[in-house]
Parts: sequence; C-alpha cells; structure tokens
Amino acid sequence: MNPFSHLEDEKLMKLYQEDEFLAFEVLYQRHKDRVYSYIAKRTPKESDRDEIFQNTFLKVHKSKHTYKDKYLFLQWLYTVARSELLDYCKKKKVEYIEYDDNQYATEVRNDDFDLSEYKSLNDKEREALKLKFYSDEDYEEISVALNTSKANARKLISRALAKVRKGLTGDKS
Repeated sequence: MNPFSHLEDEKLMKLYQEDEFLAFEVLYQRHKDRVYSYIAKRTPKESDRDEIFQNTFLKVHKSKHTYKDKYLFLQWLYTVARSELLDYCKKKKVEYIEYDDNQYATEVRNDDFDLSEYKSLNDKEREALKLKFYSDEDYEEISVALNTSKANARKLISRALAKVRKGLTGDKS
C-alpha cells in the first residue's frame, strides 16, 4: 500500500511538486477513471480519447509547478483536461461534441425544432447544460468542471434554461 494514500489531493500535489512521485501515483489512481470518463463523453473515437487522456496527465506533470494549493486539485485537473480537449479539437479542426438527441427523439420536423436559442448561449452556459443533461453530472461535478461554485453552477443552468425556454416560447419581454 502506498504510504500517501490517506492524504488529501492538495497535500499529495504539494508532495508531487517536491518530486515525490508516489504522491502522483495516488492522484493518478484516484482520478484516472473520472478524467477518462469526462473525456470519453465528449470524444467519439477511442484513439482520440486515449491521446487526450495521455496529454492531460502529461500536462499535469509538466505544469505541476503552476498548481497552487489554495485551489482544489480536482478543479485544476478538470481544467487541464478541458483545456486539452479543446486544444485537441482545434488542432484536429473538429467541433466540440454537441449532444445529439436524434437517436432518442421521435420524428420531428426541422421547422418545429430550432436550435438557434441553444446556439445563442455562451460557451459556459452550453457546457453547463451538456454536463447536466447529457453527461448527467450533479451540480458539484459541474462546479468542478467549470471552475465555479456549486451555487453558481445552479444559477448558470437555471439562466441558460430560462433563455432557451424564452426563445422557444417566443416571449420577447
């Protein structure tokens, strides 16, 4: 058993910054499945997932000195993963994965369903909605992924839904 396995993430990262590689091993084992799942939900090809996952932990290693222990490690890790995912999409000139509900929906005429309101949301609002309804993440996980508070994640989703609802009902007030 690893002697550091009982420590909190932030303390482990501090040890890793001091070149204690067993501390990184604990962090990796603790969070690898969650990070891979986060990436997998947004990337259709397994080879792309693996590359982004690898790059995420490579970047964690290369930029370990930039981590400040006043932040939650998991927030920082998700920020690195999200950054790698977006960089990869830009490099490969692919769009960030959007939720496609066509496989679940009954046949809907195109003029009955307009995504313009969804597309008018800012990136953070769209990401929050995807995390909530596509990835089925709770507000705590969303707050970590978006580097915000749990209360702000709730407000972000609520406001985004209100904007979409307002646009779909044609309410101009």
